[in-house]
Amino acid sequence: MSVGMAVLWNAPMMPRLQQNTSHIVLTADEASWMTSVPPLVGIAPNFFTGWLVQLVGPRRLLLCTALPFLVASLWQRFATTFAELLATVVIWGVGIGVVIPVSPQYQVEIAEDRVRGLMISMGMVMMGIGGILMTSIAPYVDFFTLCEVMLAVPLLFVVTFWWMPESPYYLVSKGRTEEATEALMRLRGKDSAKEVEGELQQILRSAEQRDQMGGSGTAEAFRELRRSAAARRALMMALVFAGLYNLCGSSAMTANATQIFLWSGSSMDSDASTIILSSIQLAASLAGSLVVDRLGRRPVLLTSYLAATISVTVEGVYFYLREHADQDVIEPLGWLPLTALVCFFVTYNMGAHALTWTVVNEIVPTSIRGLANSAVAVLTAVVTFAIMKLFQIVSSALGTFVPFWFFGACAFAEFIFTFFLIPETKGRTLEDISAEMRGKAAGGTETDGKTSVLGRNP
Repeated sequence: MSVGMAVLWNAPMMPRLQQNTSHIVLTADEASWMTSVPPLVGIAPNFFTGWLVQLVGPRRLLLCTALPFLVASLWQRFATTFAELLATVVIWGVGIGVVIPVSPQYQVEIAEDRVRGLMISMGMVMMGIGGILMTSIAPYVDFFTLCEVMLAVPLLFVVTFWWMPESPYYLVSKGRTEEATEALMRLRGKDSAKEVEGELQQILRSAEQRDQMGGSGTAEAFRELRRSAAARRALMMALVFAGLYNLCGSSAMTANATQIFLWSGSSMDSDASTIILSSIQLAASLAGSLVVDRLGRRPVLLTSYLAATISVTVEGVYFYLREHADQDVIEPLGWLPLTALVCFFVTYNMGAHALTWTVVNEIVPTSIRGLANSAVAVLTAVVTFAIMKLFQIVSSALGTFVPFWFFGACAFAEFIFTFFLIPETKGRTLEDISAEMRGKAAGGTETDGKTSVLGRNP
């Protein structure tokens, strides 16, 4: 929720901070830096998150992320210059850079196989709730009150998350088997160790395999990549999958939603349109989290990317007509910008947004999962910075329609990539998925006696 509020802070606040009545007046270039810097800053923590997870565990590391969100919101409350505002979003970027890779890793390691997709996608739902809180509150309160509201969310996180158990995978990796058993009993709601013995043995076997390969640290993960074609293939698939996901432009469109509606000349109030959009994003993320473990990953992803391709291309067509066609042609289409963006975010949030981190954490083996999460998070930060920084520049230089058509092309490329390469992982154990990835890397498709074709269900 804290991440969602920080990410969406720019949408309502940048237009306000560029007005002469603001207590800190920003130029358009300063506003673009405010929008694009947080994902770039998020790169640095990712070089250390894998090591920190092994050192203190994902639970304690996540608890520590409350600090940067608290510090940033408090400093923002008393900031008087652009430099101070920029410093606060830099601190936000540090917090986001830790939460994004570590949260899904923690969730995938505590979840049962049958609800793993729901567990991870609920993180995206909570980001959506943070986003809608931001877009619903920010237009109607002053800058300082908003900062105080944002202080409350990380405090709420600490209070509600403090009682959660540590990851059983982490505890087993440290030789704390009894604590891992207790954690599993709490997570599964069981009263005796015998009831979780089967799952504990599965985790112990996974840890034993990892130890035989040299351990579970960052150095060992790099050695595993050198040794294993399956690990290299899984990491490359995760990077391409996540890279294309980010190139679809969701972050740029979300951060600039209010500005896009102002550019469109729509008769609807731009703040109201942004609130509607955030509400629909939240509803779509929630719907996606509820169906992901029923319909499977592949059908939801394929539908999501195909629909996203169509809707964002139509958005580009509207802006092309607005810049090149007569006003008589454009006037009856005032409803189109919001409608196209709504269609994009409904389908995108139900599939791509809800499932990207789920799929990434499922297709990479346990031995390199921490490294893979960090690598994907670094790539996400670089790509997000680039498209958010370039969105307004390209729109001004080449036309607003150009970024949208580029996003559409990337969404279609992700559709093709998913169709041919991403396996179905619904309801399967992480060990079974890893076995399939090893089989494909070796030139086969065997997975525990079953056969998988083009990534479909065995």
